Amino acid sequence: MSTVAVVLTGAAARGAFQAGALSRLVPALEAQGHRPTIYLGTSAGAINAALFGSFAHLPVDQAAEQLLDVWRAMDSGDVIRPPALSLFGDGLRFLPGALFGLGHGIDSLLDTTPLQRTAEKVLNSDQIALNVAEGVVDAVGVAATRVPPTDTTSSDQHWHIANAHSVLFLDTTLDASGVTDPTRALWVAPGPITAEQVLASAAIPVAFPPIKVSTPDPFQGWYLDGGVRLNAPLRPAPALGADHLVVISAHATTYPEVLPVGVGEQPDVLDAAALTLHSILADRVIEDLAGIRTRNRWLADGADLCTSSGRSLHTVNLLEVSPEPGALAELASDVLDSKRFDPRAAFLSRALRGLGDGPGEMELLSYAYFDNDYFQAQIEVGIAAADQALARGWTV
Repeated sequence: MSTVAVVLTGAAARGAFQAGALSRLVPALEAQGHRPTIYLGTSAGAINAALFGSFAHLPVDQAAEQLLDVWRAMDSGDVIRPPALSLFGDGLRFLPGALFGLGHGIDSLLDTTPLQRTAEKVLNSDQIALNVAEGVVDAVGVAATRVPPTDTTSSDQHWHIANAHSVLFLDTTLDASGVTDPTRALWVAPGPITAEQVLASAAIPVAFPPIKVSTPDPFQGWYLDGGVRLNAPLRPAPALGADHLVVISAHATTYPEVLPVGVGEQPDVLDAAALTLHSILADRVIEDLAGIRTRNRWLADGADLCTSSGRSLHTVNLLEVSPEPGALAELASDVLDSKRFDPRAAFLSRALRGLGDGPGEMELLSYAYFDNDYFQAQIEVGIAAADQALARGWTV
């Protein structure tokens, strides 16, 4: 009998795409005899993994519909305070520090108090724990980036930046001893999944404030978005025994095979930011998937592969779901343009277009636009992408 894991990448405002894909994939896979029992995610992917882990005891179609209901009901006010209010309040609070060197720096550009309330309302931590304990699912995990405390005994106050590491908060009945990987600065924190852990996984650097996690010991501390170091916990899935791996990504999972030619326009600041963001989010995912495919080829050729601890490696079948390049960027831009008289949309449009008007503007918008109409449209794109993936089938 196969063990199927679903891994969801960091996605920010693209999380509704993943929800749409999940809602179509999981019922279809269950009908094929490939019911997922492991859910792992980062950032918005962590939210979706935790949500589906909490709905897994329901009939699969009902679980899928409940996941969609969460995203269909969500709007910008459920994620951040209105930007004008947030900037006004923070500006007053930190003006003395900026002018006179007094007080503390800001911890984020946006006020995510609404997101904290939303997470506490929609995430049922007790139900996740119960589903794991009763074997409804085998594992639910969310990845976050831990920032160790500064060593006050050392003259070097920058050591903690270099020693940031990934933590996979993992509730499971499976043997997780092979998941921890110090060579990749990845550690496992066993125990129930909590709302603060999920929020830590989704604490987008600079935009969202760091989250203080209180459990489990000894993993307490301050956390940033899991996508900083591990945008998709792919390797932990086979280490937990998965031989079928569903990857739902908010971005492309392969590099272009054709070299672009020509010079083009000079990139503006938003183009540079979009390229940097894509590298952070996509490169490790693409390389890990390539590593799995290479390992599969070696195993097919008869190689006897094992981990450094002596655990034998096995073939992992892949089912990949991702949007077409540029599709979500164009979708976000179209929705924003349709709301030119909405004050929130006008504010975001002016903020972005004041920094640039190249393709990077739309790409960044697609990750930062927390809007109900955009979420609704993404769900349909995610469903269509899932149908395409199911038609392609499993690959090795």
